[in-house]
Amino acid sequence: MIRSIVKSTNTLLKSNVAINSNKRFFATETGDDLLTFSLLSPHQTIYKDKKAQLVTLPGAKGIFGVAKNHVPRIAELKPGVIQINHENGDLEKFFISGGFAFVNPDASCYINTIEAVPVDQLDPNEVKNGLTRFTQLYNDAQDENSKAIALIGLETHQQMAFACGVSA
Repeated sequence: MIRSIVKSTNTLLKSNVAINSNKRFFATETGDDLLTFSLLSPHQTIYKDKKAQLVTLPGAKGIFGVAKNHVPRIAELKPGVIQINHENGDLEKFFISGGFAFVNPDASCYINTIEAVPVDQLDPNEVKNGLTRFTQLYNDAQDENSKAIALIGLETHQQMAFACGVSA
């Protein structure tokens, strides 16, 4: 039984049915040098099919930019700032709570997040209070579950503090 599975697997890999994972696919040409993106949350569509030169995202493995010819990918996003370089040159920043970005081969990008707030609408006093509160909760946590919950709040407030220029 195992021999037949190995034999059929080898046949499949040698045939043209197998996927060549070494190829890189880039966005298709659309006639302009702009990315089409959508910024979505469960309760609000912030942008739908908006054109931009570049969208910078806070990926779980680091900050990265998405432009028209970006390699397709799905990326986890951590709490942080999304920066949008609009087609007219305007710059806009949103703080997000985390989420996912889907970069497609057709020069489009969908950003899905639970919360997205313009950075200029963050209240520095509330951010500072939240930072103090979650630091205390983290320091006082007795079990792993409480510590993990406090750490999520602490890291999110640290990123908000960075975004609006608040120091601890």
